Amino acid sequence: MKTRDLQDANSNHSKIKTYYRPCTLGESMCGLEIRVEQGKILSITGDKDDPFSQGHMCPKAMALKEIHEDPDRLRHPVKRVGNRWEPMGWKKALDETAARISGIQKKFGNNAAAVYMGTPIAFNYGFLLYMLPFVKALHTKNRFSTTSVDQLPLMVSAYLMFGHQALLPVPDLDRTDFFLIIGSNPLVSMGSMMSAGNIRKRLKAVLHRGGKIVVVDPRQSRTAQLADRHHFIRPGTDALLLLAMINTIFKENRDAMDRMKALCNGDNILRDIAGRFPPERVEGLTGITADEIRGLAREFSGATSAACYGRMGTCGQEFGTVTSWLIYAINIITGNIDRPGSLMFSCPAVDLVAYTGKTGQGGHLAKWHSRVRGLPEFSGELPAVALADEILTQGEGQVRTLLTIAGNPALSSPNSVRTEKALKALDFMVSMDFYINETTRHADIILPPVSHLESSQYHLACLSMAIRNTVKYGHPVFRKKRGAMADWEILRELTRRLERNPFKRLGSGLTNPDLLLGLLIRLGPYGAKFNPLSRGLTLGRVKKKPHGIDLGPLEPCLPQRFYTPDKKIQLTPKPVVDDLKRLEEKFFTAPKIKTDIKSDIKSEAYDMLLIGRRQLKTMNWWTHNYPGLMKGKNRCIALMNPLDAKKRNIKENDFIAVVSSVGGLEIPVKLTENIMPGVISIPHGWGHNRPGTRLSIAQQHAGVCVNDITDHESIDKVCGMAALNGVHVKVCLRGDLPVGIQPGR
Repeated sequence: MKTRDLQDANSNHSKIKTYYRPCTLGESMCGLEIRVEQGKILSITGDKDDPFSQGHMCPKAMALKEIHEDPDRLRHPVKRVGNRWEPMGWKKALDETAARISGIQKKFGNNAAAVYMGTPIAFNYGFLLYMLPFVKALHTKNRFSTTSVDQLPLMVSAYLMFGHQALLPVPDLDRTDFFLIIGSNPLVSMGSMMSAGNIRKRLKAVLHRGGKIVVVDPRQSRTAQLADRHHFIRPGTDALLLLAMINTIFKENRDAMDRMKALCNGDNILRDIAGRFPPERVEGLTGITADEIRGLAREFSGATSAACYGRMGTCGQEFGTVTSWLIYAINIITGNIDRPGSLMFSCPAVDLVAYTGKTGQGGHLAKWHSRVRGLPEFSGELPAVALADEILTQGEGQVRTLLTIAGNPALSSPNSVRTEKALKALDFMVSMDFYINETTRHADIILPPVSHLESSQYHLACLSMAIRNTVKYGHPVFRKKRGAMADWEILRELTRRLERNPFKRLGSGLTNPDLLLGLLIRLGPYGAKFNPLSRGLTLGRVKKKPHGIDLGPLEPCLPQRFYTPDKKIQLTPKPVVDDLKRLEEKFFTAPKIKTDIKSDIKSEAYDMLLIGRRQLKTMNWWTHNYPGLMKGKNRCIALMNPLDAKKRNIKENDFIAVVSSVGGLEIPVKLTENIMPGVISIPHGWGHNRPGTRLSIAQQHAGVCVNDITDHESIDKVCGMAALNGVHVKVCLRGDLPVGIQPGR
């Protein structure tokens, strides 16, 4: 795109201008064509010439227009004064923020400050490039993010097995013959931790070329309905299924360890472990028969190429790390890694794995632990479930000031009522966000960045998990207004005010995102380096290709890509092997269902298991304030099997009460055989009924917050990931609650 095309779209030009850029509301990186006239967006459509998404876009892309035009969106900093918000100038807001944080740290110590980072950071290269210097300038160990309510077990498993937390293999979807999906719904998520533009077309292509897709999930999702076959599985038992499948593969000599031996350590240990889990031992717990387990293992190991993939259902549970490890393991022992059609590794134009791996920044686990509960850090971050404890528990190191960045822990963290209690207890809170939402309503100062379309775009993180290597840069559609600040500028200015080292403070102001991005592309695997005669990539050359550049399919890269000390896969890392004792105690020793969870309440058994679910027009909570995505029927409803409903005299559209060990909620129910008996599903991201927010559309479609009933003490012990699925709950008609139990908000 030529420079003149970047003229201010707010000026009086009748000419229609067309901009091409990747979407910033998800991991699929759909290429968009945005047409603008006189500062108004005429249309947003899929970019047919984008080599990755090939013209596809999901409904969420339309929200970019509504975000930009939303009257609820903050355009300048605001400060809380009593019960009202007053506008501030940028200098005053930044100065006061830095002074308050520094003052609290001086009085109570560095760890009195904490930072919480939300998911949108991953889709914003300015954030990613300026976040680390800012976090370092805070000098605190109290760092939190949505990683530990999302994908943490995958990253921990990658670190333990491959030596780097970001060396995350993805299914080579375009060439696989057998795709096994466990606890994921890519037709709705559009591919999570697996960037795959036009996912429906790619999944259908697997079937059209004679391949198979099998889904294992407590719910028959949209992806399961497209697949060849679907198996119900009891929430939280995925590890048992995988162990039994591995047992079958080893016992029947269907493994490929003769070929994989040179790449692996620990296969004999894994063989011994799996020997304890024959299919007959786990069939009653998983809900999948021994014959079905063996059949699935034979199909997977016998396919010409295969890929097993798991996501939120396998990560967000008590045994998320064990399950993620076993997903990688079953691919490895069958030879389905680092070859076409299997799990493979992306090679992006900006190779963050190589840059950080060479400098020893591949990750670390449990170097220190949280002050209150002793939960392990991972790569410098503590689990989000520890945040409220660190704020509410008095003593040395108590968190007294918090900065949230593009995050909403009041909705996304388990036991959200307790999280909000903690936010209210802070001495000072500041939020980088352009909405007054369920979290930022507790802030003292809000620093709003410009909208998505006022910033340039490059998917630094998602391209590292793409199922095909591509590169694309998106120019701003609108110039930011005078006095507005981009997210990276806010971080840079806070870093300059908080950094105590004068040389680092000076250096923080000498760059911008494109200078850094240009350097990273030049030095990357396809880069021109500093050779003027090279035909390799530069940022300038990328910018001249507005639809993006196809860099080709994924290619084998092992063992060179490993960052383990011996350049081999660690097939049986000690932290996950040790956690198998807890797995066996839970399922083969401990009582199988919790009853009378609150000892002071006489009640029936908490005999149903709660799972969450994603929705096509929703990206967590972000997209609920946009009219185009909120049309139609109420989407915040529970899904329940008719057999469970009949036992409780529940009928279609009844309001039901769902109660856990920490709280309760009321929600309308839809009855469907597409969910396993004994399981209830409630979507996440809702709960916009908190007072004091400024989300006018979201408040009209408030729904309920499922995290009002998830338990902050229920975690994956290996890494501290919140167990958001498999929560024991009691379900009944709204009026049938036992005395002493009341639903929450």
